[in-house]
Amino acid sequence: MADQLSLPLDARADLIPELPALRPMLPRPLAESFDSERHLFEPWWGGLRALVYIGPSDTPGGGAVRIVDVDDVDRTADFPELAGTAVRVAARSAILDGELVVVDVDGRADQDALAARLGGTRTGPAAFLAFDLLHLDGRSLLHQPLLRRRAELRRILRPGDEVVAVPAIATEGRALFEAIVAQGLAGMMARQRMGPYLPGIRSRLWRVVPARPGTIPADDLAAAPAEPAAAGSATAPVLALLSRLPLQHEPDLTP
Repeated sequence: MADQLSLPLDARADLIPELPALRPMLPRPLAESFDSERHLFEPWWGGLRALVYIGPSDTPGGGAVRIVDVDDVDRTADFPELAGTAVRVAARSAILDGELVVVDVDGRADQDALAARLGGTRTGPAAFLAFDLLHLDGRSLLHQPLLRRRAELRRILRPGDEVVAVPAIATEGRALFEAIVAQGLAGMMARQRMGPYLPGIRSRLWRVVPARPGTIPADDLAAAPAEPAAAGSATAPVLALLSRLPLQHEPDLTP
């Protein structure tokens, strides 16, 4: 009898539940950069904020991909080059948070090209710049501290032409911000390393420092220099730009 019962129980344990519908956590603007031992600092491109849903699937890398923007609009059809993102993710299901960008040859966000893409016109290649992981293989990570969520993101995500994990630096926010301004990016994100993820909430746990005074993030598109988009890989110019910023491997310390 025990053997007969074990089969359906094992089969049920192997199932991954459907992914929950979530809304992005939002930052509060801040006028000036700062240093802090409590925060992780990362560049902000000012692209289209979006969540990427992957799976569920029977095997890692085999799930369908769905892209939903900050206004809960399904953008999957607007970014066909991201349809294969699941093969970059070593998980049967996941929800990634980040921003969608079309970049110029210098790795900066091209607002005009992205707006055209959202209007149905195919432009240069787009990329998803991931900075958080909210759900993994049936487990919610919302209550986990940012440090742990980002460690999991780095563990499961294999960068490619269409997706990359944005690196962060600890403590040295002012130095990173100065480099961000010099490189012409939209600004800097500062997020408390021990903070949870609060879906749909605009929280002081996250701060965004615009590179230009008076520029407030609209949670979708932000102004950026517009030049012709690079051909081929969208992440190649992004990675080249990242190499010019004072970023380092973020701490592996977990609470």
